Amino acid sequence: MARLIHINGLSRVGKSTLARRYADEHPGTLALDLDVLTGLIGGWKENFFGALEIARGHGRDMAARHLRDGHDVILPQLVTVHDRDPDPAFEAVALATGATYVEVALLVDDHEHLQRLHGKRPANDVEAQLQMLLDDPGSDLLDRIQGHFVEYLAERPHAIRLDTTGIGVDESYTRFLSVLDVAQQRTL
Repeated sequence: MARLIHINGLSRVGKSTLARRYADEHPGTLALDLDVLTGLIGGWKENFFGALEIARGHGRDMAARHLRDGHDVILPQLVTVHDRDPDPAFEAVALATGATYVEVALLVDDHEHLQRLHGKRPANDVEAQLQMLLDDPGSDLLDRIQGHFVEYLAERPHAIRLDTTGIGVDESYTRFLSVLDVAQQRTL
């Protein structure tokens, strides 16, 4: 059975890195990075959230087709209680296509999150734009997003929490695969 694997978490906790590695090691899996899709929408720099809404719609369509064709989709995307399109819209796509939905929330303590946030170069223009917004010293955006994420997780008891504080990419990936195996055993 196809799965939609949603990797949720704050910026720079490793969502896209784990998603790309998983897709590379699981042929046929679609690594559906909505930040990449957002950057393909004209005018995204002037209206990021408008472009993100469009990208989410396209993403849901792509995910549905891929899942219906029997392939996994891995979605590295931050979702919080204050999103305009409050996913679990992607969960609904999985259920509508007969796929399994698994949500893994990547966690990291505040100190390490700030280190990761400021220690990695953006991989694309969208990440650079987000980095600039989060780095604004006069903004409380990062604190608000963290609070919204905590609220979201409180409402999502079935989301698997995976703390990656103090561990590298390889160990994070190993633990990620382990929690996916456990989730798969529960659905059998």
